[in-house]
Amino acid sequence: MATAVATLRAATIGFGLVALAIPAARATDLSVTIKGIRSNNGAVMVGVYSDPQGYADAVSNSSKVGQLNDPRRLVGVSLRANAGDETMIFAGLPPGSYAVIAFHDENDNGRLDENGWGVPLEGYGFSNGAMPFLSAPSFADAAVPISGNQGAISIMLAYPSAPSSEDMVQLHELQNQ
Repeated sequence: MATAVATLRAATIGFGLVALAIPAARATDLSVTIKGIRSNNGAVMVGVYSDPQGYADAVSNSSKVGQLNDPRRLVGVSLRANAGDETMIFAGLPPGSYAVIAFHDENDNGRLDENGWGVPLEGYGFSNGAMPFLSAPSFADAAVPISGNQGAISIMLAYPSAPSSEDMVQLHELQNQ
């Protein structure tokens, strides 16, 4: 749990000097629940972003191997997948707006697999219930304001419809690369 910090400032009031206690911006814990993980296979990747460019870069790089160490990500986690729901808490975030990206790397190859048209083959989701339409939602669409002692959000993973035999071949080929 974050501890409130007070800043002392000296102010002149009348003829004397008085110390005023002014509370600093409180750190916030963000609870993120990933819902609808369909299997125990692979890993669930979650990234929290505080700026639009970092978020946009993460969306662009999600299908590339080796891009999970994202220097613009505020905080992130990778955990073994467990079918159902998983909750994690990101502690000590300053108040602000955050966009959260989650995906289920079901074949455990370190990226979000896509078909030839750039459509994800694995489960994915965004904060604020933002859903893609022809491209990933913008930072503004996915951003949630966080303030106070604790914020809580949930992200429902969206999986593509039942994969075609062609998608399964592509997924298998990607897994073996």
